[in-house]
Amino acid sequence: MLVVRKLVWGAAVLVLGGMGTGRVCANDLSRFYELAQSHDAVLQAARAQRDAAVEARPQALAQLLPQLQGVASADRERLGLAIAGQRVGPSAPVVAPADCNVTANALMERCSGDTHGYGLSLSQTVWDFSEFNKLREANAQVASAEAAFEAARQDLILRVAVAYFAILSARDQLSLSRAERDAFGRLLNQARNRLQTGVGPRSDVALDQSYFDDTAQGVIDARNALDNAQLFLTEITGADARDVEPLREEIPMESPNPASADAWVRAALADNPQLHAANLTAVAAERDIAAQKGHALPTITLDAASTRSYQDLALGGNGLNDRIGLSIVWPLFQGGAVASAVRQSRAVYRQAEAQRATTQRDIERQTRAAYRDVLSGIDRIGAARSAVQSNREAVEASRHDVEFGTGGEFQLLSAQVSYFGAQRAYSQTRYDYLTALLTLKQQAGRLSEHDLATIDALLVPRK
Repeated sequence: MLVVRKLVWGAAVLVLGGMGTGRVCANDLSRFYELAQSHDAVLQAARAQRDAAVEARPQALAQLLPQLQGVASADRERLGLAIAGQRVGPSAPVVAPADCNVTANALMERCSGDTHGYGLSLSQTVWDFSEFNKLREANAQVASAEAAFEAARQDLILRVAVAYFAILSARDQLSLSRAERDAFGRLLNQARNRLQTGVGPRSDVALDQSYFDDTAQGVIDARNALDNAQLFLTEITGADARDVEPLREEIPMESPNPASADAWVRAALADNPQLHAANLTAVAAERDIAAQKGHALPTITLDAASTRSYQDLALGGNGLNDRIGLSIVWPLFQGGAVASAVRQSRAVYRQAEAQRATTQRDIERQTRAAYRDVLSGIDRIGAARSAVQSNREAVEASRHDVEFGTGGEFQLLSAQVSYFGAQRAYSQTRYDYLTALLTLKQQAGRLSEHDLATIDALLVPRK
């Protein structure tokens, strides 16, 4: 089923991508995404978090591998020995060895000397239930980190596309606001001319002036929105985003394939990397419970050591010690620490399970919403296009009525306001449709650079 879905999407990419084969542009989506991969701070943080989490496995594995230690020492020792079975008097002095002296009451002999030594010790874990489960826990943590990074990578693809569409939308809005202001300016000049020639009332001039003045704020707001949108894409990519390629007027609109929200939800539950990461986090938390229980179980270790010591004869002389053996350690009571750690791990596991359930429900809801947005987006584009056409005709009819004196200025102004509103809605619906399509693929876990290339095929090539 997964292969079939991938083939379907691959075919869609080829169909749409064929429209722009051979295009190489400096400011298309693929180029911006390429720059964002090395510049976006969110992705860099996710990559560093992934790299840090990956180290959990070699650290856990290291506890089950041989442990070799080398030891070297140099000491100055002083040794006191009791003199047994004799008493030394003034007439019979005791002859002490070198570096040794006898106490005044002749009951203790004290010797001093240097001691040097070195050795090697080797230990190998034979059985440790806790460490084996920590390794399994680390494997789940590493897989969860990889899935979380994949989710961050797909999120970057969507953020670049949304930021790009925001620039195009803001630029359209600015262009429409300026066109609207110019249109109302022309109506205002026409009303003034009619007033001067005596064929129009002063009220038309005042009404046109009010509509014209209202457009000034719209131009200012649209200009600020465009600046903010450009800054946002620059923040993600580090590139100049002031000159991006516009979207074509006509874009292909196809319903999602498979044409079933349930099928997309099943795909999301199987392949969504965010959900995959949440599942693996819960698995890691469950394995940590076993690891904590293992702290109360016996551990078996194979030990081997070899030491060499060099010291004065007064301290016992040189020596060597080689040993090998098997040790079993069973912690019988640790003050209740193990039981507390197990309870803590169980609570963490319940938290991870709750977060996994929340993530799953969110993904199901967002997948169905994105699927619905794609379908409704197609209808909205068609409805908005029809609204633009009908409002354009209404403006022409109202202008004709004003010119022949059969209609009022207010009707013309209202029709023109509706016309520009319909144009704004139509412009935005195209970007909303493409965003919904990318969001649906992200929820299904299949958003990739090829999807950006597909969007690039719908951009107007720079001449």
